[in-house]
This record gives sequence, C-alpha cells and structure tokens, in this order.
Amino acid sequence: MNSIRNKILLAIALVTLPPLAALGWYGGNQVEKALREHGMQRLETRINVLSAQLDKSLAGIDGDLLLLADAPSLSQYWLALDSGDAVLIEAAKKNLAQNFTRLLQIRGSYHQVAYLDAAGMEKIRAQRASGDSIVVTPESRLENSASRALFTEAVKLSKGRVHVTPLELNRTGGKLEEPHRPVLHYSTPVYDASSKRRGVLEITVNAKPMLELVAAAPEEGETLLFVDSSGSYMSHPDASRTWGGTTDLGTAHNLSADFPRLSAAVLSAKEPLRDESAEIITIARPIPVPGVRDRTLGVLVDMMPTNALYARARELRNFFWILTGAALVFALVVGALVAYYLTRPITALTVAVDRMSRGELEEPIRITSGDETQRLAEAMERLRKSMKLMLDKFED
Repeated sequence: MNSIRNKILLAIALVTLPPLAALGWYGGNQVEKALREHGMQRLETRINVLSAQLDKSLAGIDGDLLLLADAPSLSQYWLALDSGDAVLIEAAKKNLAQNFTRLLQIRGSYHQVAYLDAAGMEKIRAQRASGDSIVVTPESRLENSASRALFTEAVKLSKGRVHVTPLELNRTGGKLEEPHRPVLHYSTPVYDASSKRRGVLEITVNAKPMLELVAAAPEEGETLLFVDSSGSYMSHPDASRTWGGTTDLGTAHNLSADFPRLSAAVLSAKEPLRDESAEIITIARPIPVPGVRDRTLGVLVDMMPTNALYARARELRNFFWILTGAALVFALVVGALVAYYLTRPITALTVAVDRMSRGELEEPIRITSGDETQRLAEAMERLRKSMKLMLDKFED
C-alpha cells in the first residue's frame, strides 16, 4: 500500500514541481532584470539631471557676451580712440568699465570681463577680487593675450560667433593663480560700424561652483568623474588627481592611465554611453556648452560597482527562490496528506481482506469514504457475512 501512496505522492510532485520551478526561475529572472534596468536608469537619470544643472549654469553667457559686443558704450570708446582726444577716451573708457562692472554685479558666476584690442592687448578689464568686490584693473597690470586661445581663436570668427576655451585653471601674468581657480573663457570678435575688426571681448566664468556640484552628486559606492577632451580629471573623488594635464598641473593623472579599456570610447562619445562589465557599470555623457556649436564642457563618467548596483536585484531574486522553495515544500506536504487521505481506506480494506483470507470472519468491515472504496468495502462486508453464514451452517 505504501507503493500506491508513493505513486500518488510522485504524481502530485510531477504535476506541481515543474510548474513551480519554472515559475520561480522565470519570476526571479524577470524581477532581477527589472531591478537591474531600474538601477541602470537611476544612474542615467542622475547623470541627466546633473547635465541639466550644468547646462543651466552656463545658459545665457554667450548671449551676455554678444549683447555686450553691441553695447553703445563700446562703439563710443572706439569713436573716442579714433578722435585722439584724451579726455573723451578716458570718459569712454570709464563708461565701458562701468558696463563691465555692472555685468559682474549681476552675474555672480562671472570672474572677469575684458576688452582686448586688435593686437591682443587688454585695454579694459573689470574683475572680481577678494571678498567678492569688483575692481577695474589698473593699466599697468593689464596683460597681452595675443598668444592665448581666447584671443587667437576668437579673431578667426565672424561677427556673432563665440569661442569657448576648454575648462582650465586660471592664469595671471602667465602663472597659475593661487588658490587654483577653474575657469572658462568666452570670447567673441567685435567690429565697428564700418565692419572693421577692433579686437575681442572676453568673459571669464568661474567654474568652481559647477565642479562642486559634480563632486556633491554621487551616492555611496558611486564614483563620478568629470574629464576634459584629453581625459584629464576636472573632478575626481581624490582631488590630488585633478588638473593633471600638461597645460595645468602636469601630473599626468587621467582617464586613459586609470581606465585604458574605457577611455577611448568615453572620450570619443558624441552621445550618452553605457558600458557594463562583470565588475563595473559605467554611464558616460558628454556635456555640450549651450549656445556654442561643436564645443563640449567635458564628459561626465559615472561608475558603480556591479555588486552594489545589483545587490537589491539579487536579494529579491534569492527571496523569490526561497518563496518558490517554500511553495514546493508546501505542495509536497499537502500532497503527502492527500495521498494519506486517499490511501487510508484502501489500507484498511486490505487489512480486512487479509483477515478474511486467514478465516477471521468475526470483525465487520467498516470503511467510510463516500467513493468506490466504500462500495468495495460494503461488497466485501456482504461477502464476509455470506462466508460466515456458510461456515456456521457447515459447523452445525
């Protein structure tokens, strides 16, 4: 009888175990896949939000520069220069410097505004000094920037076009400013009414708040890097590794040295890049300079260890498997109870028939199951009574 019970239990197991195992495998994999994708999207969302914040920080700078290029005070200064009248020149110069100062007062992120003549010599410069005060630089301290990209690239442009230098550490008198100040130089050529190029206007933007925004963005376990076109770090969790390019500190710390497999793809990326290895998930996004065609501020590179990003997915997958295992155990227990319930009357009937075969006809067969087993038991009970009656007559 145990054989029948085991067969029933095996049948129940074969019916329940494969579907439950398949459901556990499929459900666990789908949950893990969904959570993995959610984790990846979370990284992409954060880098997209940060990109939008950087874009907002730079929005409108090109417009300010072009408005300043068309300011009447600049035209008046050129007219005064052409007149040769020292009094008019000084008055026009003062008026233009006031415009520069006013712009610095309005735009807290601007570090300096300068006008350079056609030879690249600064003629007027207003800048933010210590304590956030604004000063007009004395003529004796004005610099010649004829060899700097902010001038050499800008003078090649047509009216209304803007050049933006790569993000770099500011220099004063040819030397790096202390403490280091990361800046962007926006510059545009300026022309008088006769379309004669009269020099370049330049706005220097303090990029430190933007880099602080990047440094504060990553979550625990996440590494967020900001690199320039050569792979040098402008933002790195280890500040000593920043500004390693030859034009800045020259320490040679860069993305290519630290992540050779990734660097080529990251630095050449024109669109957001996703890379997944066994150890690291990487999202990279180039940050365009708003209003300036074909110019990027740099590339944001967000890295997260695979184990950290997918930890929740694995936890839920394992929980799903535990839940499936519990369901399997429950199914087997229920199956065992069902098998016992189904085979108990058959077991009792077998015992009764065994007694009858040994001539033990005194004990009635009482089995209640409400199915064919009970009807078989009733028939066997009638047979027992008939056999006992025949035996009693024979003995008489």
